[in-house]
Amino acid sequence: MRKDQGYINWGLGIDTPFFFSSKFAIENKSITITGSQITHNHSWPIKYSIIKMNNLGTSIQYFDSIIFYGDHAEGEFVHTFSIPSDTGYQLEVFNYFKYHSAGKIRIIQTDE
Repeated sequence: MRKDQGYINWGLGIDTPFFFSSKFAIENKSITITGSQITHNHSWPIKYSIIKMNNLGTSIQYFDSIIFYGDHAEGEFVHTFSIPSDTGYQLEVFNYFKYHSAGKIRIIQTDE
């Protein structure tokens, strides 16, 4: 994971189909993601989920998800999740075990 002007860069493949962000808090019952993605095939999905994982990483609780298919140019996709205010959330990016996919995403606290 590398932060580039507030963006988190990610890359996934068949052997590494998941990416997890650092933990963050949701303050006003919602959070917005904006970003871009490149996939090997325009019909392949990338799933973005807001989760909480236990400390051992053995249990994941899903709160909300969105799927974007194929390539999206820089800053092209935007989605706001409605999630209870709390701490310890993470963003999970999943490519369904497809070929290489890459992108960058920014997590923005939404004002009430």
